Amino acid sequence: MRFFLAIPVILLIACSLGPGLASTTTSKLVIMGWVGYLPQQLLDTFQAETGIAVEYIGYDTPEQALAALDQGKSCDLMIINSPFIPTLISTGKIVPLNYENIPNARNIRIDFRDLVYDPGGRYSIVYQWGITGLLVRTDLIDKPITSWADLWDPTLAGKIVLWPIPRDTVSVLLKSLGYSINTTDPHQLALAREHAPELARRVTMVEEGYEVVTPYLISGDYVVALGWAYDALDAQAQTDQIMFVIPAEGTILWVDTFVVPTRSTQKVLAERFINFVLQPAISALVTNETKTATANDLSLPLIDPVLRNNTVVFPSPTILRNAELEMPLDPQTQAIYNEIYNIFIEGKP
Repeated sequence: MRFFLAIPVILLIACSLGPGLASTTTSKLVIMGWVGYLPQQLLDTFQAETGIAVEYIGYDTPEQALAALDQGKSCDLMIINSPFIPTLISTGKIVPLNYENIPNARNIRIDFRDLVYDPGGRYSIVYQWGITGLLVRTDLIDKPITSWADLWDPTLAGKIVLWPIPRDTVSVLLKSLGYSINTTDPHQLALAREHAPELARRVTMVEEGYEVVTPYLISGDYVVALGWAYDALDAQAQTDQIMFVIPAEGTILWVDTFVVPTRSTQKVLAERFINFVLQPAISALVTNETKTATANDLSLPLIDPVLRNNTVVFPSPTILRNAELEMPLDPQTQAIYNEIYNIFIEGKP
């Protein structure tokens, strides 16, 4: 999930957790996640039911959040993209979950309980998930955009918008060249690095302060943009001239998860907060507010039917069969991906 604001927001809420955990004026649960990713109504409901302070720290990219942890920033609960989990496990930065404190985990769909990045779901539990596609101004193109490879069309030069998120940017480049987003093939990576400067010259990166990419497309200066369900729904609410395209090569699947950092001072409380979020009504609230999919099956009847029946938010099995999930990379390959991304940011090899 990707939410951007000019300045990360910190929310301070006084709450108490009810029976079993005594509330004190000094107790506090610190949560770190994408800016704007925990709806205010969720936090207000938690406040009404509890009595321990919650501090929500927003980040703009997962790399920013992990760097903050490395620099000594402490938090009790983190929302993080799935590719980072194996490294967090191997470096001892997160701890196994105690599912006795998360009975609502049984509400999670079985196909989201044992994912390849965390066998058995020992360290993580799915928060939200979704697919990636291209938003297209259909009235400003002469022929349909149906493929990641279409980003190389000369008529689109200077009219493409990407989000400044390292892994997503490199994934778009790899997809456009016909490669897997998880490739470790030296030849493919060398070609990707070779082509990166040209694609970098053709794209504009979303600036800080934008929560959705819609304004870029509405302006008429740009024709195609990387986006997600909430971008698509926001754009389509404003004009019928913007289409969400799932490229023929397949979509990119993202999964955001809850994890508990090793330095957490409130591990039990963190797990009980996860349990709170996994209540059907709360999971439905998150989807209705953020326009992203939940893996909580019991929440589906409570979700706005317009969202529940929208295949951009809840993709069909056919779409998912042709999807790739961003996987963790070995350190050497990750360094190459970082080099490629720097070309887009710095404008040099």
